[in-house]
Amino acid sequence: MNTALSIKTAASAAALSLLLPANLYAQGPSLERWQAFNQSAIAEHITPKYRQLASQSSLLVRSINKFCAQRSDVSLGNAKAQFKQTQQAWQQIQHIQFGPVTMLMRNFSLQYWPDKKNLGGRQLNTLLKKAMVSSTQPSYDNDFFAKASVAVKGYPALERMLFDQKLLVQLHSNASYCPLMQAIASHIGENTAAIVSEWQLELANYREYGEDSSYQSSMEAATEILKALVEPVEGISDAKIAVPLGRQLQKMRWRKSESWRSAQSIENLRSNVTSLQHLYSGIGADSAKALLIESGAAELAETIDQQFSALALQLRAVTEPNDMQYQQQQFDQLAQVQQQLKRLGDSLLAAMKPLQINLGFNRRDGD
Repeated sequence: MNTALSIKTAASAAALSLLLPANLYAQGPSLERWQAFNQSAIAEHITPKYRQLASQSSLLVRSINKFCAQRSDVSLGNAKAQFKQTQQAWQQIQHIQFGPVTMLMRNFSLQYWPDKKNLGGRQLNTLLKKAMVSSTQPSYDNDFFAKASVAVKGYPALERMLFDQKLLVQLHSNASYCPLMQAIASHIGENTAAIVSEWQLELANYREYGEDSSYQSSMEAATEILKALVEPVEGISDAKIAVPLGRQLQKMRWRKSESWRSAQSIENLRSNVTSLQHLYSGIGADSAKALLIESGAAELAETIDQQFSALALQLRAVTEPNDMQYQQQQFDQLAQVQQQLKRLGDSLLAAMKPLQINLGFNRRDGD
């Protein structure tokens, strides 16, 4: 694939879409087509990825428990490997910011990031220091998590503990270190299992629409799903790349990347792009791409898919930095990915016009 040509074609298509009046497009999708889109997105994308997350989180609980019981190099390696698999399962559904994951702030409990004030680190240290001077073993139960900060409940907190370079020292000096890790893993497992279970109840909101329902129409419900497709692209570009990469090589701040401790920040990007493309065009005949073609924007529909594929190809060549620092060529590669993400974001926004979708308030505007 010619990446440069794909970028140029997509940019042209997006620009043309923004210039053309809405009445030049075919009529937008019917309510019946939007309902088909909703059902396919949930059945083919949302619920399977939550089931995968719950399954991987359950395996994570087991691996952490086994490590704490054996404390061997092998069990530690297995726990770290399982954490990475679980984290990638989360990255593939992270863009869904509606439904059961928002209940009781589960989305923030699973991942409080970016942690601009290092709340996770400071609060974990406070918990561990408090445990060391306590005459009794702390109880990390449901009551504890009900009162605890979201910064110590999810994947970032567990990553910080499991990939701590002084892990063995911590284990020998603090008897509460492993119990806290086990408790956090169990809390994650319970939350992800609850999300899967509650999505079975959530399905009712996509069967009946009206004044007394969560959504007044299938189109309004579809708008929520499309927000989960469009809005994350900007967040990936800005928070996951621009902030840690900096504007020039000498100003890289890779410790601000999403998962630098486990060396998974780039792999996160790959999972994000792959999953968003699946939501866009991988759910069959009722996908957003299919509806876009039906709405008279076939060229834009195709170039968006090409942009996703070009991004996936670009990211294959990008590696994690050595010692938190890139060489110029690597820096330029990731900077190009960021620019391509911005173009993809523009194209996806342009696609909302032929679909006659108004995304409304961007959740990131309040950041």
